[in-house]
Formats: sequence, structure tokens, C-alpha cells
Amino acid sequence: MFKVAVVGPIHEAGMKLLRERSDIEATVVQDLSPEGIAKGITGVDAITIRTQVLTKEALALAPGLRIVSRHGVGYDNVDIPYLSSRKIPMAIAADANYTAVAEHTLMMMLVLAKDALNGNEAVVKGDFEWRGKGTLTDVLDKHVLIMGFGRIGQRVAALCLAFGMTVSAYDPFVAASPVPGVTMIQDWKAALPSLDFLSMHLPSMPETVGMISEKELAAMKKTAFVVNAARGGIINEDALAKALQEGTIRGAGLDVFLHEPHDPNHPLFKQKRCIFSPHNAALTAECTIRMATQCVQNVLDCLDGKLQARVVVNKKEIGMA
Repeated sequence: MFKVAVVGPIHEAGMKLLRERSDIEATVVQDLSPEGIAKGITGVDAITIRTQVLTKEALALAPGLRIVSRHGVGYDNVDIPYLSSRKIPMAIAADANYTAVAEHTLMMMLVLAKDALNGNEAVVKGDFEWRGKGTLTDVLDKHVLIMGFGRIGQRVAALCLAFGMTVSAYDPFVAASPVPGVTMIQDWKAALPSLDFLSMHLPSMPETVGMISEKELAAMKKTAFVVNAARGGIINEDALAKALQEGTIRGAGLDVFLHEPHDPNHPLFKQKRCIFSPHNAALTAECTIRMATQCVQNVLDCLDGKLQARVVVNKKEIGMA
């Protein structure tokens, strides 16, 4: 009998896959404190995890662990080097959320370009004359740079191209664009002065945290917008607030923050030409089902000896590549 710890509740569609197996005993860990998680994963064969932190100390409590499967695609909350040292695969729901996050990104870009939130506020207040302020802009022919060109970045590119935008992309691991019509660039900093939109789709790593800060924002047009639906902290929030307040750039859209939950008193949240969401770009009804089922399927595939290398982020380190 395999023991599976489901850390944090997942959609019923995922739980159904587990219950259909007579050789699996699945337990949902409801206490998501560090102590509760440690207790819940002790002695298990597999773990599904959402955004909670999995330390090596907690993982060590499962000596027979065969897999950690992420309910999503980010994995900076899990000690990957420790898993790799034990030859344990870290799997992600690779195909689950790219459509939802890409659509959310485009939503933010359009809301910013059309100044939709301020327009809505004006109508609610009875200020119909606001329509003449001239704050709206087209996205047609605007230049967008997509930072990070994995599944999400590529889908964002396709959507931007459909709106008639000029699309460039930067990714040190992608030499040629798999999306026709996208120009891959090597020097992203040199491109900043030409951009109308900067869209972040990079993982959180030491080299990406704070990579967009005061100097980078100052290099951009005063009419430019930045969007981050990747990981909090990639854009320095203090520098962004300052740039918005001083008119260095026009606006920003953020789905992720350095600290979550965020501090609502941060000056960033006092700026007008912005749109924020609570790290829910991937939480559409459809995507929630896909993340749950793909997350669980990775566990089942691993236990059955047929886990696909393409969904394993540490495949090279554990000899699956």
C-alpha cells in the first residue's frame, strides 16, 4: 500500500484519481503549519504540494519518498537540491496553467492600455467627461518583451501577435523561437528603451530576484507598462512604486508579490495606473481541475514506473535526462 500525502486540499477530480486506486492510501494534510506538514508527510511514499514550503528537514521524515509532485509549475518552495541528493523526482503540472496565466497576463496588459480601472471608477462616480482625458492607448504595433520563453511565455507571445504587437523574447535557454514571428534577443537591457510592455515569466532564482529595479525602470519609456505574473520579487517593488509615483513609467500589473499576503500599506498600492491580483492567475475553474489531475497523475505514473522525464525539473540531477 502506497501512502500519499496531499498537502493542502485539491480539486475533487484529483482526489478521485487517488481513490480509484486500491493500492493507495491518500491523506489530505489540513494543518499547513510547518509542524503540521512535517507530521503529515512522515513516512509517506509520495507528496503533492501547492505553495507551502517543503524543507529538507521535513522531507527527511519520509525515508521511502519516491516523488514530490507540484500542484502547478513553480517549485521554489521545495528544497530541490535535497531531493536531487536522494534521486527523488520533483514533478510539475507542466501543461496545466500556461493558458490561464497567459490570458491573465493579456488581461492586465489590456486593462493598463485602456486605463480600464480608472474608466470604471469615473463612470461609477458619474464622471462621464473622463472619456475625453485621452489616457487610452492601442496595443496594435506596440513592442512587448517577454522575459522567459517557456510554455507561458510562448502562449503570451502568440496572444500578443494576434493583437498585432511586435514581440521580442529573452531566454538564455532558448536559442530559436518556437513561435513564428517572435524575435529572440540576447541583450535584454539594451531593448528596454524601445519597449511599450515588459512581461515577466521567469522563475525565482538568485539571479532573477530584483533583476528589474530602479536602473532598468529608468531606461524605459515614460509610456511603458510592466507586468509580472511569474514570481514576486523579480521586480523590485520599492523601485516600482517610486518609478510609478515619479512618472518614470506609466503603469504596472502584478499578480505576484515579494511577500504574500502582501502589505496593503506599501506605497505601490497607492498608485493609480495599476492592476493587482492575489496570485490567482492560474486559478480559473478549468485550470484548477487540470492542476489537480496532472499533479496526481504524475504521482501515479511515478509509482507505476512510467513518470515522464519532461515533467521532472531535476531530471538531469537524478539521471532521468
